Amino acid sequence: MSQLSAVGTVIAGQVEDILLRVSRSIGTIIPQCTVEERARDEMAITEHPIQTGASITDHAYSMPSIVTARYGWSNSGAVFDLNSGGLVTSDPQSIYDQLLTLQKSRQPFTLTTGKQSYPNMLIGILEQTTDKRTENILMVSITFRQILIVDIQDAQLQTTNMANPAATAPVTNSGTVQPKPVSTSILSTTTSLFGFGS
Repeated sequence: MSQLSAVGTVIAGQVEDILLRVSRSIGTIIPQCTVEERARDEMAITEHPIQTGASITDHAYSMPSIVTARYGWSNSGAVFDLNSGGLVTSDPQSIYDQLLTLQKSRQPFTLTTGKQSYPNMLIGILEQTTDKRTENILMVSITFRQILIVDIQDAQLQTTNMANPAATAPVTNSGTVQPKPVSTSILSTTTSLFGFGS
């Protein structure tokens, strides 16, 4: 097989990989092989016991999604880089370094599985095993966890709308305050003259 036909085979294989498997991604990392994906979408439902009868439910909220997946990479997924005119291999060590970098960055990313797209995901657990079958490939098991990001907003309440502004108004800078002398009562002066207060 000539070098030109080898390059053509690599390009055709990579184009097929991109067209058929682009539906799955870990941020910007595209898995070559997806072995398994398990997703858990849970709803928390509150329960409060009452004096007689069954527990009542007055609230429900979504828990962060958890996805556990097994992916694989090998050196067979080489890409022909049109910019440099050379082959860029999908070295398992390089892919593993990219996954570690993504985990350590602690920056939320979008995880796309075969069934759903999950925004704001982080890599909780990144696990890989090397044995005689996986010496030259990368097989990883990754547990992704969604983080729920909320927007907070400060609200300023006008003092004219407060029932007791002196007690509930926010703290303000009043400048430098001079201390006032403490007034003494006649009783404290009298007791100190006769020595009762000491």
